[in-house]
Amino acid sequence: MALPPASLKSLSGKCLRAVARIFFEHGGQIEAGDGALELYLDDGSVFFLDGSADGERLRVQDAPWVDPFQPPISDENRLYIEQSGKWSRVEQSDDPKFSGLIGKVIASVKVLVNEFGREAGVQFSIGGTELWFVVAGDECHVHWVHPIGFRPHANDGP
Repeated sequence: MALPPASLKSLSGKCLRAVARIFFEHGGQIEAGDGALELYLDDGSVFFLDGSADGERLRVQDAPWVDPFQPPISDENRLYIEQSGKWSRVEQSDDPKFSGLIGKVIASVKVLVNEFGREAGVQFSIGGTELWFVVAGDECHVHWVHPIGFRPHANDGP
């Protein structure tokens, strides 16, 4: 069940334990780049960030991503995956971009709006590093600098 993006503010003060992304995979090759984000916290909670069905808003869940192609896989689904690919969870905690965040406290969380005023992203300050997760053009992006076209929600100040 989707939560309002403001629910992410509850992450402030918690320690980040692990990070994963959901990337597209085809023919056994991961297309790292655009994809949803999972945050695992030291209190055992998990937050899943993705784009909403309209491709323009942030969707938040307090549960990990569920792979729709979990085993056992039917012959029909196996053929579909071989031909078309699928989304796959990829651990990112050891990736140099994310590894410096692991074990650090989330100092602040700001919900972001896009140029149309839609809640379409979030800015995390973790251990002195800024991580920006935004939804734009039906794709999910992680940025390490302020992405163009996004600003803090009016309730989050400048």
